[in-house]
Amino acid sequence: MFGRKIEKDPQKALDNAKKTVNNGLMGGLTKAFMGKDFVDDMNNAMDKGQAALDMQKSGQWLAQSGMPATAVVESIEDTGALINMNPVVRLKLKVTPQYGAPFEAMGDSMVSKIAIPRKGETVNIKYNPADTNQFVIVP
Repeated sequence: MFGRKIEKDPQKALDNAKKTVNNGLMGGLTKAFMGKDFVDDMNNAMDKGQAALDMQKSGQWLAQSGMPATAVVESIEDTGALINMNPVVRLKLKVTPQYGAPFEAMGDSMVSKIAIPRKGETVNIKYNPADTNQFVIVP
């Protein structure tokens, strides 16, 4: 454990942490000395970290490959989650795509802490046409 290099890839670091806490000698010692509640809390924290990584990857894909549209913010709610110190919010949007009929979408999106959208504001988004509840706000 002391001779290990610091992993720079967040996904690999998270995978290594899950293995260390849950498997083998270190997992057994952690559970024995720290207790099952500690291990459960660590697994819960790592699950939240995995969800944040997944959301960030999805947002990057949508920003590059999603369909462009404008959307009016119908409601916004803080989820309490942060990605890179930026809040993740739950948005209900009235989306007007470049092609096709308007539709409503509801989903979570990371927003800049210095440019949090407000109810009634129009924002630019990119969305997944296969699942319109997957979107990301773009500049």
